[in-house]
Amino acid sequence: MRFRHLILLSLLMIGLTGYSQSPDDGKVVGNSYVNSYVKFSYSWLAMLRPYDIKSLILPQKSPSANEFLLFSARYGDEPYGVVMLAERLNAITPHSKGIRDGADFIDRVEKFRPEQHAVIMSRKHFTSAGGLTIDQLIYTANGEFASATSAQIGSFLIVFKCDAKSAADLVEMDKSVVAIRPIK
Repeated sequence: MRFRHLILLSLLMIGLTGYSQSPDDGKVVGNSYVNSYVKFSYSWLAMLRPYDIKSLILPQKSPSANEFLLFSARYGDEPYGVVMLAERLNAITPHSKGIRDGADFIDRVEKFRPEQHAVIMSRKHFTSAGGLTIDQLIYTANGEFASATSAQIGSFLIVFKCDAKSAADLVEMDKSVVAIRPIK
């Protein structure tokens, strides 16, 4: 009998240790992305549709386990929409001392290359209706409307990159981004 309990306990422990959460353990629920690890919810605009993040052409994932691609939504087949990722704060990498906060992240984004012909339209720092610290950069690059927004949740920055067809679409995307909500 004791042997059976030991086997049952061993199997239970193997099952429990086989599942560990990660910052990229989010899921789509209705028209929202919900992340139970970082504990937030983001609802995208009706004009956008979730887009398979594996199909995105992005720089190689960091080997330092400080960046996590979470979600993407697109405007039809056009190259406009939102990409969301999580950045672990103060994660030291071979190339950086780590991102301290949202303002530090936006400082890094703001270092455009000359060939991007970037024009900064606004830079904001505020607290959202949900109580999150938000840093946002709204700009054009090569005439395209774009923004970079970060929301600090615990030891992570949730970062959004928006690309829009028009200034009006960007305003709507940015409204949905800053409406990110912490969950319990």
